[in-house]
Amino acid sequence: MAVFWIVLTSISVVWIVFEIWLVIIDRKQGKGNPGIDRGTRYLNFICIALGITGAAILNGVSQFFFPGGRTSTVFWIGLIIMLLGLSLRIWAVSTLGTSFRTTVETHVNQKVVKGGPYKLIRHPSYSGILMMCVGYGIAVQNWLSLVMAVFLPLSALIYRIHIEEVALLASMGSEYEEYRRHTKKIVPWIW
Repeated sequence: MAVFWIVLTSISVVWIVFEIWLVIIDRKQGKGNPGIDRGTRYLNFICIALGITGAAILNGVSQFFFPGGRTSTVFWIGLIIMLLGLSLRIWAVSTLGTSFRTTVETHVNQKVVKGGPYKLIRHPSYSGILMMCVGYGIAVQNWLSLVMAVFLPLSALIYRIHIEEVALLASMGSEYEEYRRHTKKIVPWIW
């Protein structure tokens, strides 16, 4: 099991480094103004950190282990979900290009991006975060950890999505409203 923890920790570190890199890039480019963000960048970071840390701590509570105990198959399934989530987040960020921000803000003449993962969902970057959290919870194979890994980040992301959609509607108006009618927030065809 020690190898599993090393692999899981390594993937988690890559995720953290990517998130820090996004903030650094924003600052270098003069982006990331927290004006209309209402602190959601920090709230997201705190809730994700607390959720994953709590999941790691609670992971030892044996009465909440998945049925059948811990298996390498379930671990790898969780890890693959994490990697798919990270890939989705990277794809979403690269698809937005210069319009991506770590805070909620828009720029002059910003257009609605409808390509790549944005064809099906409005916030694929957040879908990627949730997939990483779900994958982590599955990898540790503990129901309590899974709930902890998902609940706090999901709560923060729901609040951020609300703030972001208000800002996008104010900035892009009817173009964004039309886009909203044809897409879901974070889960294709569902929500």
